[in-house]
Amino acid sequence: MSDSNTPSPSTPADGSPEDLAAKLIALLDQFESLVSGFQPHDVAEIRRVAVAARYGAELIPAMITAVTSFAPVAERNVFDAGRGKSTMQSEDALRPVAHRLSALLDGFVFTLDSDLAAMGTEALHAYAWAKHFAKSAEGAGLRPYLAIMQRAVRKTLNLRKTPASKPAPPTPTTPTTPPAQGFLAPNLASRKDSPATPDDDLPEDFQKALDAVSDDED
Repeated sequence: MSDSNTPSPSTPADGSPEDLAAKLIALLDQFESLVSGFQPHDVAEIRRVAVAARYGAELIPAMITAVTSFAPVAERNVFDAGRGKSTMQSEDALRPVAHRLSALLDGFVFTLDSDLAAMGTEALHAYAWAKHFAKSAEGAGLRPYLAIMQRAVRKTLNLRKTPASKPAPPTPTTPTTPPAQGFLAPNLASRKDSPATPDDDLPEDFQKALDAVSDDED
């Protein structure tokens, strides 16, 4: 029976984001410690490992069948059927966990981005108001803060500008290895390499605020 005074894992002791972050990191450390032989994502090796893994997924069960069914093969000791069975058992049981973690990472980032986007939209509307208010005598004291806001907005607008087009790279003459399917790498790569959202696909409220401030920010 649990102590009623003990906070649940989902409830930060002091309610602060820092406390929640510490609890989540502790859970991640515990998760990592439970995965036998856990290996950090290795950019230098992931492509080669992914190719070998694709062969393994198809070939290991066939080799297990051959070794356990035909004594002369088993006698040669060229393949460890016991380890092969253990590997496939882990694959079948734990691969869905990796998929769940991948979806969890996407949802966690989207949750953070959604909160940031909502407050960013409010801040952009407030900035549009501040630009007009600062022109009045009453708003003179706001002008130094407005300059800081303006730099932040201009920095973001510059990041959104489309870079100059570059010549297309030459078509490779040999087949290339497809993108690696690492532990959580696909999620991180997709966010890093995703193109900027076009202006006609922005939330309406945010677009109005952006239009209100962007004309004279160039």
